[in-house]
Amino acid sequence: MPRRFFRKWAPSRETVLAPSFMRPFSKWLVHPNLWHFNRRSVSGGVAIGLFIAFLPTPFQMVWAAIAAVLLRVNVALAVAMVLLTNPLTMLPVAWAAFMLGTWYTGESIQLPAGGMTVPWILDQLRVIWLPLLLGLLTFSILSAVVSYTLIQLLWRWQVIRHKQRKRAVRQSKTQPEPSHRNQTTPPNDDQNPLP
Repeated sequence: MPRRFFRKWAPSRETVLAPSFMRPFSKWLVHPNLWHFNRRSVSGGVAIGLFIAFLPTPFQMVWAAIAAVLLRVNVALAVAMVLLTNPLTMLPVAWAAFMLGTWYTGESIQLPAGGMTVPWILDQLRVIWLPLLLGLLTFSILSAVVSYTLIQLLWRWQVIRHKQRKRAVRQSKTQPEPSHRNQTTPPNDDQNPLP
């Protein structure tokens, strides 16, 4: 079942509330519905986490927790999905978002022959910010919509399969077993020739 998969990989309530910046929110995070693993809470939690993960804002975990509380979805998954954008993945994500944004806006930048320097980057911010923001918003919206839809569909498919298996087991138990009576076979003419 999908519930077991998500429960295995989601952080616990204690792990989510452990960082000091999350402690002020702990009184709002005690409601049991925020930690359930059902189709709505899991798909909503993942979607919220991915939506916020691609937004260029500080304190993404806090925003994910607040959104999860307001929408009554799984807080642990919302906070965990935010970790998709971390110091290791931030540069490739930002570059891909910028490239997508340049496709929208038609903007482009020329890399300097002497290499990138801090003054050059600061000067390019006026050109970079709009394509980067558009690309990140696209990633944010697409990842939320696709993840929500996929989890809803996969969860429903798993539930249907589970019900079909249970129905098949029930039907096999109610069907009468074939009788194994000792049936005598008629004699073979070749084995018992007539006198």
